[in-house]
Amino acid sequence: MADGGYVPDDLAVNRLQMMAHCDEAQARFLLEAAGGNMELALQMAVAVQPAGTGGAAAGGGGGPATLRPRAPGVPRAGGAPALAAPLSLLGFVFRMPLLALGFGFRVVRFTLFNGLHAAAVVGDRVLPVRVMRAARSVAATIAAGTGASGEELDPAGQAAAFVASFKASYGDRHPRWQESGWRVACQQARREFKFLLVYLHSPEHEDTDVFCRTVLTCPDVVNYINAKFVSWGGDVTAADAFVLSQQTQMAVTRFPYVALLSVSPSDVRVQLVASGSGAAINDPQTLLTLLRGAVANFGALLEAQRAEAEVRATARRLVEEQNEEYEASLAADRRREAERAEERRRQEEEEQRRQEEERRAREAAAAEAARQAEAAAAVEQRRQAARAALLPEPPAGSEGSAAIRLRLPDGTNTARCFPRGAALQAVFDFVDSLDATSYSRYHLVANYPRRVFLRAAHGPASLQELGLTPQAALFVQPDE
Repeated sequence: MADGGYVPDDLAVNRLQMMAHCDEAQARFLLEAAGGNMELALQMAVAVQPAGTGGAAAGGGGGPATLRPRAPGVPRAGGAPALAAPLSLLGFVFRMPLLALGFGFRVVRFTLFNGLHAAAVVGDRVLPVRVMRAARSVAATIAAGTGASGEELDPAGQAAAFVASFKASYGDRHPRWQESGWRVACQQARREFKFLLVYLHSPEHEDTDVFCRTVLTCPDVVNYINAKFVSWGGDVTAADAFVLSQQTQMAVTRFPYVALLSVSPSDVRVQLVASGSGAAINDPQTLLTLLRGAVANFGALLEAQRAEAEVRATARRLVEEQNEEYEASLAADRRREAERAEERRRQEEEEQRRQEEERRAREAAAAEAARQAEAAAAVEQRRQAARAALLPEPPAGSEGSAAIRLRLPDGTNTARCFPRGAALQAVFDFVDSLDATSYSRYHLVANYPRRVFLRAAHGPASLQELGLTPQAALFVQPDE
């Protein structure tokens, strides 16, 4: 155990084994010596790895190169004496102070940045927003310059970093890598009804560089992958790709490693369709043969998924169309019902208006009838009073009498003699007493010369004063 008392967990040990291609005991020792710093432990593993153990130890050039202790006196593959192993170990011992110094620097840096983070939490509460924004900008610049961001990239950031690194090392001709986590890439492949091609990149493996330069940048391979698959690549030294490599079904034991994954539209579980690693995919034609065989053998799975999705989409469209038709029919029914309601309302208003007009007409007729009856009663009462007030008619031609001939509005004529000294009111009384007089107001008119006689103005005057003796002709003209 290291002096610091650090005990590495199994996940860190497995990860170092995958990257350094060493056994469990060596990985655990290196992690203890590095105090849990994965980068430092990997540098130490590379420093103590014996020369010439790359392709020969891999069994065909594709497997992992495992570090195993050599017995004293056993010659190396290149003919070097067995003294090289102790010398390498001695070199490691002499480098320990430098490694410890580097580890101490990382501890100081970690403490510094955590202190800055705590200060930022407090500053957010007590300082203005503009001041904190400027402080954060300065801190981000310092962190970018020192290479210490204080937190690990998310899966999308890790994928983007891998793509950028791959382009920088091998150029722009490569599969169309998805710049997202492998789980998001799986969902993208599922939506496109394609297999997801996964490439797990081990930067420290001796076969990785050759595989990337000769296979993954081969035009035939790139064109076929871009046409048939959704592709995703990840560096196993990053968390997202490392987690995928540890999936049991992936069976990652050698590098370089390529796999085809499938996700059913109705199931979120990832299925391994085919995989290849090491010597099995060390040239373009071998990889193309593997991929084409997988497509030939399992392409029907994608077609079945596509057909199933089309059936569901068709059913969904049918339901949507039926719903639209139902909604349209319902809207038409509502519109017709609204029109019928409007027509009923209009008819009811028309009926109410007609009834109101009839009521008003009845009331007007009743009022007119009452008025006429009242007028007739008044005329009858006046007639009776006039008959009672009539002066006796003198004999015709008697001295001082006045013979008055009257023409009524209905064209009939009547005449009467009035005694000497009789007033014009006596003529009005006579007209009032006639049965043909049914009007309540009227006046008398003499034509030669034309004169108009009113009851109120001329009634008290005598006939002689008015020039109506010994005889006169008057016209009865109603005022109404």
